[in-house]
Amino acid sequence: MMPRRGRRARQLVRRIPGLGPLQRRTVHAMRDSTTLRGLVRRLYAIDNAMPVPLDVAPGKVLGGVGTEALPVTLVLVLGADRPTFEATVDGIARLQRVYAGFRPVIVTDQPAFAVTRRYGYPMELLLARESWDVDDQGQTWDEYARERIALLLATYRATASITLGPEGLDAEAALLLGALRSAQ
Repeated sequence: MMPRRGRRARQLVRRIPGLGPLQRRTVHAMRDSTTLRGLVRRLYAIDNAMPVPLDVAPGKVLGGVGTEALPVTLVLVLGADRPTFEATVDGIARLQRVYAGFRPVIVTDQPAFAVTRRYGYPMELLLARESWDVDDQGQTWDEYARERIALLLATYRATASITLGPEGLDAEAALLLGALRSAQ
């Protein structure tokens, strides 16, 4: 039971005009702040127990509370030409809007940053297989890509990955993206 002085103070604070809307706006602004979430993550190491990191944006298609609990999915689009790549990213955005069950990270060898920036998706660029020469240590492109994808899986803590070839988004990949759900 709260002492009488505490109850009286609470009643006085509740009478301040405009305090409720101000509190709601402040809470929403704090939840949407990536800087603040990153600071809290560093200070308290919250993400050590969480299945996905808090700082992977869901893009511009989804918003609100709970999007940070959606699984991160690496979407590998390798060998696609520019129009197919654009159609693939548009298809991913459509699926995300319909199912609201994942946060994509696009991994591609196509330097089309404007396409992914349109939706606010993070994008990672791999060197194209055609431009790869065996490096000083004798590393092949397959070894390079394998190491890079393993690093991306660990960095983003991706719970799923989908590989799309030059044809882009097919029915099976769309089924898998539609089946992903929040960890809540």
